Amino acid sequence: MYSTTLLFLSFLSTAFAFQVTRPSLTQGWTNSGPQTVAWDRVSTDATNFTIVLTNTNRQILPNDVVLASLVDAVSASSIAVSPPSGGWPTPGGSYRVNLVRSGTETTTIYAQSTEFNITAGAATTTIASTSTGTSRAGTATTTGTTGTNAGAANAGSASGGSDGAATTGDVFSNNNNGAAALPFSAGLLAAAGAFIGATLL
Repeated sequence: MYSTTLLFLSFLSTAFAFQVTRPSLTQGWTNSGPQTVAWDRVSTDATNFTIVLTNTNRQILPNDVVLASLVDAVSASSIAVSPPSGGWPTPGGSYRVNLVRSGTETTTIYAQSTEFNITAGAATTTIASTSTGTSRAGTATTTGTTGTNAGAANAGSASGGSDGAATTGDVFSNNNNGAAALPFSAGLLAAAGAFIGATLL
């Protein structure tokens, strides 16, 4: 009976043109994250299938695992399957992927992959980074404000005028001193002229 069932399943596999191209012996899976299943089909093949993971070594995988149900076989030729609820099984060999009719009809196999290995995936490390952009922007804003206030203060000094007023006062003082000196020089000349005139007479 068992041999008859295997013969029947083998007949079904050859009656359809589905072919699993990945995973394979040279392109296995890891036990980390989603994994790829790829296939080829012809127009007479079924339009959907269910993906089942199996292993002849029941010590590694005691029961077959349904990875994806009713996959659209027409619009795509590959799919990324997520890990089962309990995670990927133990790394090892002799794994196969079956494309079957449905989750309740797993003995109707459209295609079967070659044996492949599931290996341990590389551990991922997350590196945290701290951004200093905000603090630098705040410093730039503060500096800009300080510069503006300094500029306003300088402008105030120039217009308010401690230095400017002093300079202007100095100019006025020089002008006033010069104006005061003119009458003194004129009187001296007049006196000298009168003295010379009296002497000549």
